Amino acid sequence: MKNVYILAMDGVYRICIWLSGASLLFMTLIYLIGIYARFRPDFPGWLSFLPYGSTSWPEPLSQICMITFSFVGAAAAYRAGSHIAITMLVDNVRPAAKKAIQLFVDLAMLATCLFIIHWGILGCMDAWDDVVPSLPLLTSGITHLPVPLGAFFTLLFVIEKLFFGSQSHRELVQFGSAKAGH
Repeated sequence: MKNVYILAMDGVYRICIWLSGASLLFMTLIYLIGIYARFRPDFPGWLSFLPYGSTSWPEPLSQICMITFSFVGAAAAYRAGSHIAITMLVDNVRPAAKKAIQLFVDLAMLATCLFIIHWGILGCMDAWDDVVPSLPLLTSGITHLPVPLGAFFTLLFVIEKLFFGSQSHRELVQFGSAKAGH
């Protein structure tokens, strides 16, 4: 069971890395288009499929990418052990107290994830029919789906850490390793 879950989390981790990386790249390209469009009034003639041929769409679309990058990337950072953590206190306590503090932090993360999932889903459902004016193909509820999705991925990694220990020592999650692909 342990190996199956950890292998599944390896797949989720890869999805998180690629999705957050693609979101960051896409956001950068969208901003470049938006900046270029400000100085070219005839732009975007070739983008006539966009709403009213305007350039009002880069900002909200890049915000969606940033939300995805932030929440899904945070899940991957949590698994890799590279999330924001205050270690000064933990580094200066006895090993037994260190374990208790780490358990408290993990349980607090579990509660935070459940809170974000619950209220994130309710928020998405509440705004599901609210059309984004500059992107009429998308609704506000759809654009905020990365929030509960990222919290769900983080929840899976918190459960993994609680039951099977930290995976931050593995080559797959160490930044720059050939096996991780980054």
